[in-house]
Amino acid sequence: MMRSITLIARHEFIEAVRSKSFLFSLFLIPAMMAVGMFVPRWLEQKTSIVRNVAVEDMTVDGLYGAAIRQALERAEAKEALADITSYVRAYAYPEYKTARGLDPEKVPPLLLKRRSDMTDADADAYLENGGLAWAINIAMPFVKPGSPPPVLEPSNLRLVDLPPSIDRAALRTAPADALRPWLKGEQRLQMDEGADEKLHAVMLIQPDARPVAPDSLSALGYGGADDVVQLWSDGALKSSLSSRLEDAVDDVFQKKALIGFLGDEGVLEPLSFKAPLMELDISAPKGRSLTPGDMIAQFLPQALSWLLIYFLYINMFMLMSNTMEEKSSRIIEVLVSSVTPNQLMVGKLLGSSLVAITMFAFSIGAFIAVIMMAGGSAFVEFSSILMGLIVGSPILPAMLINFVLGYFLFAGIFLTLGAFCENSRDVQNLSTPMVILMLVVPFVVSAFADDPNGASARILSWLPFFGPFMMMARAAAEPALIDVIGSVIVQLITIVVILWGSGKVFRLAVLFSGKPPKISQLLSFVRSSR
Repeated sequence: MMRSITLIARHEFIEAVRSKSFLFSLFLIPAMMAVGMFVPRWLEQKTSIVRNVAVEDMTVDGLYGAAIRQALERAEAKEALADITSYVRAYAYPEYKTARGLDPEKVPPLLLKRRSDMTDADADAYLENGGLAWAINIAMPFVKPGSPPPVLEPSNLRLVDLPPSIDRAALRTAPADALRPWLKGEQRLQMDEGADEKLHAVMLIQPDARPVAPDSLSALGYGGADDVVQLWSDGALKSSLSSRLEDAVDDVFQKKALIGFLGDEGVLEPLSFKAPLMELDISAPKGRSLTPGDMIAQFLPQALSWLLIYFLYINMFMLMSNTMEEKSSRIIEVLVSSVTPNQLMVGKLLGSSLVAITMFAFSIGAFIAVIMMAGGSAFVEFSSILMGLIVGSPILPAMLINFVLGYFLFAGIFLTLGAFCENSRDVQNLSTPMVILMLVVPFVVSAFADDPNGASARILSWLPFFGPFMMMARAAAEPALIDVIGSVIVQLITIVVILWGSGKVFRLAVLFSGKPPKISQLLSFVRSSR
């Protein structure tokens, strides 16, 4: 008996791994990950369009134009500084690193800052001291030799002067007519390099524009022609660019309103002050500071729970389709003449499970390899944190255990359904209810995964079909031992019951011909089979 089962399992494994569909599925996941990580970044660098934007202040005293330009330049400087600090965190010598990032006792405070920590003073220092070259000189002493050069995100904004040939009076009375030839590209800007380029947007600060209350019509975009800031363009601007322009205008107008209210520009200095906030974790005996790894660990198990469903979805369809092909080609009849249906089913389940585990292990390894090879400081920093989380943690063992449990929860059902199928349409019709269940599971799990040790999450951990995926989502939250053991026991009992029922139906399915039965008929087969 065991020899027959082993031969069938071996045949199932070899035939599956030799198939084109298996090889395609095997390399599909790492290829998708690589494309998702590298292609958008490559396209952003190669196809990013720098949009020329002019700011024209038509107020009598010119209160806003220079300040808005300065705000935009500061925003870009902060982005560049954040890219440099991310680069240092990714490639710094190990002795300069801690669990929270860089060591505050060994590196300058500037390098400790992330994007949200950058201040106007940091941006001004960057702009006044040589820009990127100045920042790199600060960073390089802490970076390992041989590290790739820092790569900054491409800028999509260039501030330009409004062409002097445009009638300034017309900008107030008929701005659309004055700007249309330029924004349509009929008239071009003459750049210093000798090239001519299109003017993409013009910000007109109308003569009576002033800070207004947040619930006024002007603040909501319904103001008059003379008391608003008009942003003209040919069609909608890219959302990231329009957001930058809007943020700069809001920032300048708010600061001008504050100065006007208190009559002292010194009031702006405290705006850069921050609360001395520390995020602490109570799990350590004396508490500990939260790290970027803690933030990633919060969502990683949930993401892996979705990944389990994706792997199972692929493998279930492979199992069902392969069984259908053997049924339609009558190979399955030849096999049944040599072994019993139960031996055939067990052998196919064991062989297909080895195929699934091979694909699962290869994909996880490829995922880690792609992350480690990914370009860009943010990816390098993320990969080092991710590896620190995975190595020595319960996440990988939990993935393997829950994948095996999830596989056998569904495999017997899909295998039996596949034995009733004679063409791809039969596969689609019979698999639909199970596919819907597989799609519902991750959404239900995600709804309760934010409170991984709450009552709802614990109940789901004990439910058949939901248990493996809920436990995967709880893997980093130190679930109670009784939940871990109880969930495994419940799933094992469910697997035994499903395989028992599937075995009864499978004996009929292998020699069944004609129109596939309905779900009610399948249940009657289980009850009536002896």
